[in-house]
Amino acid sequence: KTRLFVDMDGTVAEFKPVDTLERLYEKNYFMNLKPNQNVIDAIKLFKQLNPDVEVHILSAVLTDSKYALAEKNAWLDKHMPWLDDQNRIFVPCGSDKGAAIRGGITEKDYLLDDYTINLNSWDPPAKGIKLYNSINGTKGTWKKNRISHLRAPGDIAKCIKMIMDGELIQDVPPQIQYQDIKA
Repeated sequence: KTRLFVDMDGTVAEFKPVDTLERLYEKNYFMNLKPNQNVIDAIKLFKQLNPDVEVHILSAVLTDSKYALAEKNAWLDKHMPWLDDQNRIFVPCGSDKGAAIRGGITEKDYLLDDYTINLNSWDPPAKGIKLYNSINGTKGTWKKNRISHLRAPGDIAKCIKMIMDGELIQDVPPQIQYQDIKA
């Protein structure tokens, strides 16, 4: 069975940079992350159009935080209530996301994530899809499939399906698009 795993922070939730790591441990940090509505709507549409593909959230969590896990689940309940609890997988921050998948990852698995390190540990055997947000993509290290969060939800859903069908999608980071327009 084909499976799509979707990261939270920086993907469906806009990552909020912090000045100190302690801020990540504060009450309501994760609960108050702004939803990346284009991506949320795209994942919902993708799930509706592709009922044969299992869709999961796969997110790192600060295991020593008294708020992180509960707030991430509450955030998902609020912004993605159509995604069942059994389709949510949380791994300790800094660990290999692929190692958390029961039975391991296969060539039929896809990870939509904004963080290249996660994608590198996933691809191969599975396939990674980089989601460009407004803060990543500055080093150009990910050379495989890339989708901009600025695309319309239907375009994002269509691109994910095209990638699963073997096509290569290589958007450029939004910062570069903006620089090109300014130039």
